[in-house]
Amino acid sequence: MVFLLEPVTEIGGLLLKPVLSGPSQAYVRSEVQFDCAVPGWSSPLTYELWKDAGDLIAAENNIKVTFTLQVTEESEGEYYCRLTTGGQTSNSILFHAVIPVVGARLSSDPDPAIVNEGQKLVLRCLVRKGTHLSFTWYHNTQLVKSSSELHQISGDTLTVYRATETHAGIYSCTAQNQMTVNPRFSSSQDLHFIVKKHISAPSLSFTVFSNGSSLTANISCRSERGSPPVTFRLMLDGLELDVKRVDSLESWFVLPVSVGLDLGAARCKAQTDTQQLISDPVHLLVVPVGGAVRVTVTYLYDVDGMVAAARLKCVPDRGTFPTFSWSLNRSSLPAEGDAHAVTHHGQILILTEVSAGFYRCRARDSFNHSSVWVESEDIFIQKTDLAATPVEVIALVFCGFLSIVIVLGSFFMFWSTKRRNNTCKHHSNQDVIQSEMITIDVPVSDVSSEPQPVEMKTVIMEFKA
Repeated sequence: MVFLLEPVTEIGGLLLKPVLSGPSQAYVRSEVQFDCAVPGWSSPLTYELWKDAGDLIAAENNIKVTFTLQVTEESEGEYYCRLTTGGQTSNSILFHAVIPVVGARLSSDPDPAIVNEGQKLVLRCLVRKGTHLSFTWYHNTQLVKSSSELHQISGDTLTVYRATETHAGIYSCTAQNQMTVNPRFSSSQDLHFIVKKHISAPSLSFTVFSNGSSLTANISCRSERGSPPVTFRLMLDGLELDVKRVDSLESWFVLPVSVGLDLGAARCKAQTDTQQLISDPVHLLVVPVGGAVRVTVTYLYDVDGMVAAARLKCVPDRGTFPTFSWSLNRSSLPAEGDAHAVTHHGQILILTEVSAGFYRCRARDSFNHSSVWVESEDIFIQKTDLAATPVEVIALVFCGFLSIVIVLGSFFMFWSTKRRNNTCKHHSNQDVIQSEMITIDVPVSDVSSEPQPVEMKTVIMEFKA
């Protein structure tokens, strides 16, 4: 590399100013050469190579001299040459002794790299050796840009200020020597970053099963979202009954119960390192199936207004854990068939093809197979009775309503016109009487008694089911 000459001093009537050329960087343990000469000078001169404030490296005599150096870590510094005669000094070269990069690895704060949503994470790309480095970051094998809404990068540090699920994943870094020729790289191993999601408020539910002569409640405490582990606590009327720490979002508790006995309000607490949430109360009360059983029917129509399906629901007056059974014309219906399906633990019967007949449901306690079935009344379902409903009836009702509006509107307009004419005549007669009394001729306005024509429009709207 050749640099421009600086102003020189005069020696023997000639301007002699040496010029130093050479590399600005090289790897440690490599060999470099610096050349020193006076441009346009053809006689041998003695040149000295100096480093920094005054370390003489070498001296040679020639028209142009070349200084060869073995690069070590101590070779880094500012180099220049000068003539022994007259002491003229050359330009300087700032030389960097670059240590090849090796041993890149990732460190995290906190360690291990596990944080809750909203917390901070700092990753650093460390190397065992290496100088004059630049760093490249990867998240799930994708290049991380120098600055984004997700990450902030400064040198060997990547910072996540408020962690979300998006930040979770695999991180790695690559360190590179900043060399224009033959750059060297070192890549870290992958680091798995985990962002623990906040848990949602827990919900409590329970089922019962028979254990010989007694009943046991199987109580579920569950959060729909979040990251385990979670500590669940079962509370009954404010008193803690049991505690479980699980690596999932649900925990189960058992408690003896009796039919008709209200044990109290049960709640579930879910706790993590940063959260503590509690469920709504649920009364631990098992009510037996009883009272009347009703069947509600909902018809489903296609675009042509025809009955496409029917939804029958079995509703007992009371019962915490009922089981259901359906029949058609006194014959039991299986849970699945070609033209029907049973859902919601048997409570709802879907008829995909409506067959005419008498439908009935019955219910009893699911935990007691010896309990008595409570039956509904028969309900008659017939497809033809339901098909002629929507568009025609709606159109007829609307047209009838529109006709009534037109008739009433016409009558009101006629009545208003007639009343206005009578009023005008009455005022006109009064004006004539007054004009005759004071013998002043005042013209009386001519008020027409003919009704004014009223324009009306009939609008017919078509509704589609």
